[in-house]
Amino acid sequence: MTLAALLVLPHGMDDPAMDLVYFWAAVLIALTPVLIFGGLGVWIVRKIWQEQRGARNAERGTEAPH
Repeated sequence: MTLAALLVLPHGMDDPAMDLVYFWAAVLIALTPVLIFGGLGVWIVRKIWQEQRGARNAERGTEAPH
């Protein structure tokens, strides 16, 4: 990142292409943890629901054979 900033200095700071690169880098940096933790959260909630549904069906005796 520092190298990219140093390479831009001789050309001036009004480079739209570098602004676009920095924008997409910021978007990726922001979305990566959201997607990872969101995916983990959905997976955990689905597992909890599955487990509760299995326990509820076992109480009723309506659990499907595996």
